[in-house]
Amino acid sequence: MENNVLQPSAYHEAGRVVFTYLCGYLCDSMEIPGVGGSSGSKLNSGNDLAAVQAVFSGNPLAMPAANLGHCIEVAKKLMTIYCAGTCTETFFNNNAEIPEELDMDIPAQDMKYIEKIQGFLKKASVDHPDDFPEHTIVTVFHKLKDATTWKAIEMLAAKMLEAEDNSVKRFYIEDTLMVAGIRPQRSAATSSGPAFSVGVREDNSPRQAAAATTAAPVAEKKTTTFDLSNFTPLDIMLRDFLKRIKTDWQGGELDAAVKYLNDIFKKYGE
Repeated sequence: MENNVLQPSAYHEAGRVVFTYLCGYLCDSMEIPGVGGSSGSKLNSGNDLAAVQAVFSGNPLAMPAANLGHCIEVAKKLMTIYCAGTCTETFFNNNAEIPEELDMDIPAQDMKYIEKIQGFLKKASVDHPDDFPEHTIVTVFHKLKDATTWKAIEMLAAKMLEAEDNSVKRFYIEDTLMVAGIRPQRSAATSSGPAFSVGVREDNSPRQAAAATTAAPVAEKKTTTFDLSNFTPLDIMLRDFLKRIKTDWQGGELDAAVKYLNDIFKKYGE
């Protein structure tokens, strides 16, 4: 009975993780949010961490022009990831079929980030379409119809539901994806890259409904948050700079280099 209650949340999270990999990122661990105080999955943006932070800063004009195109692509990936969870849960609840009416209860915090990403894209490109979130939702639904994608989501959801603590580590996530027919990419994400948290929890704060033709957000159902608190703005800039002058950092070398430079700044800044 408990698994039946948790199934929609398990599919929500599994869908988000599968689309994270389809976007070229990784997941260090995944779990059903809210169960036993869990805050949700730990997604890994690897070398794109600086771009992720830039997107959520909401100010593309403050970025070097050379980086803008890449940040726009990262923003589009983030839009897909933030739409994927609710789309997957809706698809599951509709017996693995695309609903005729795309009126969905999007978590208030998810909608907040969808709007933030859309705002970044609108500022970054004057001809960016107003209905880009809606088009992303449609694209995600059509990808859910792909047999390999849905098989991977079903297998990951089942693994979470079978686990005693409703969580799955990265090794088993990627093993499951490969069994389902999805090979994890390594273009943007690296094993040494920092993680950000994506979770679902109760949110009792009121929120006005956003104007959208295909999605109807609710204020208090769920929320999703990024956790970038372990990295200062200086850390982010240093990592980005170091990766530009040396692209093949191994293991913890990049973290060690950032720490070394921080120590120098502290020594001569006193």
